[in-house]
Amino acid sequence: MLTNVGVEVKYVIGKGVITNFPGSQKMIYKAELDFDCHKSLSLFLLKDVQNAAEIREMVTKGTLHCCVIKPCLIVHPFQIVIAANKAVISKMQDRMTTRTLSTEILYNLSISRNITQSLMKFGIGESDKTMLVSIIEEAGENRSEIILSHFKGVLCPIEELCNFSDEVLIKMAYKIKDSELEVSSLTDSIITRIVTSDFTSV
Repeated sequence: MLTNVGVEVKYVIGKGVITNFPGSQKMIYKAELDFDCHKSLSLFLLKDVQNAAEIREMVTKGTLHCCVIKPCLIVHPFQIVIAANKAVISKMQDRMTTRTLSTEILYNLSISRNITQSLMKFGIGESDKTMLVSIIEEAGENRSEIILSHFKGVLCPIEELCNFSDEVLIKMAYKIKDSELEVSSLTDSIITRIVTSDFTSV
């Protein structure tokens, strides 16, 4: 069962189905991806998840079609939008480096070209309690309710991402020095690295 925490009131979502409660629009970050792909990205933030090992196994086996990401390494949702956009374009062009969209997003989030290291760094572990769930859908499709019903945790407003981001770990992961942040924001520095990662290797 998934619990939905609103701004002022906690709602329990029966059988994991999300209903449009007042204020629930803040529970999701949604973005349209590349126009030619006809896909959109929905992003959800969860905490106190009790079945991370089960979720990780389902995603790995391909029975749960979403990408689950460590929020401690994400400073802004747009970071994931860029990685997901690269993934859907690569799939459309039959040029993916990894086998699935979910692993391709994790790989794109990393500046390392080592697939295993990238997936381990940005993907969740079996004991993780907080996670970002990224769902890519075709135009007019709505699979979010079904996918989220598998998570046993608390659905949080996406604005709370800042409470789980770890700036120290993020700067280490993306090799960002304090001097760089004197002329650029942390988000911009990360986006630049993700966009140009195809031309560089770490």
